[in-house]
Amino acid sequence: MNYSKKHFTMKAISLTTLGLILLTFSSCGSKNKVSHVGGFAVDSVVLDTVVSLTSAENAPTCELKLHLHFLKEEKATALNDTLLRAGILTPDYFSLNKEKLSVKNLVDSFARRYLEEYLEEYAPLYRADTEHASAYNVKYFVQTHFEESADDILTNIANVYTFGGGAHGIKQTLALNIDTKKARIIRLSDLFKDANDRKLKEVVMAQMQKDFEVESFEQLQEKGIFTNGDTYLSENFILAADEITFIYGEDEIAPHSVGEIRVKMEKDKLSDYLK
Repeated sequence: MNYSKKHFTMKAISLTTLGLILLTFSSCGSKNKVSHVGGFAVDSVVLDTVVSLTSAENAPTCELKLHLHFLKEEKATALNDTLLRAGILTPDYFSLNKEKLSVKNLVDSFARRYLEEYLEEYAPLYRADTEHASAYNVKYFVQTHFEESADDILTNIANVYTFGGGAHGIKQTLALNIDTKKARIIRLSDLFKDANDRKLKEVVMAQMQKDFEVESFEQLQEKGIFTNGDTYLSENFILAADEITFIYGEDEIAPHSVGEIRVKMEKDKLSDYLK
């Protein structure tokens, strides 16, 4: 991409210097204490930086904070690569890229591109509308960790906060369940004969009704949940040995005030539908 110099004003710091700063921030992750989960050593990469649209005082900023945990051992290279391409970070710049990326290189590359796009897209808007500076503030925070959910299964959980200058930010929990033997992510289609089975969805909706202490699906809708009647099982789920927890994020199926919705189902209740 060709960017003019004025698009990359960051408190008078050049884009080249920006690259060096990102490298410095992300390398700090190596100082974190290494832990273990599921027989794997776990380390993390950290980046925490702020970019201003212009050098003017009180100019809008983009705050970017990433704290990504990864499996440190050589045997986990394929697992890490699978995670990097699974959309933990958005925009997902890497899913179609076949180049092998270390977590550190991913963080550096993502941050540089994310900040470049912020400066390119928002700077012209702000220069034309300086009276509404707060509308161009952006925050993007991602912190991940691993949980050993079941034998040969690790769950990578990302806690995400995004803010784009609106009335409020959005909090998300994104879960990816990894088959450590096959180095692949487990999808609903791997678990269920048919994830769109009407009766299966009714079983899950019945548990949701119980959680919200209502007696019918119509009463769920009165609370603003699935108001269009188009129910589905979330691909965002935590897989444990004896249960599955479906996660519906803020604003996904209900008003923002309802918040995140989790539906925990015992596998015994789903046995007729599991493969």
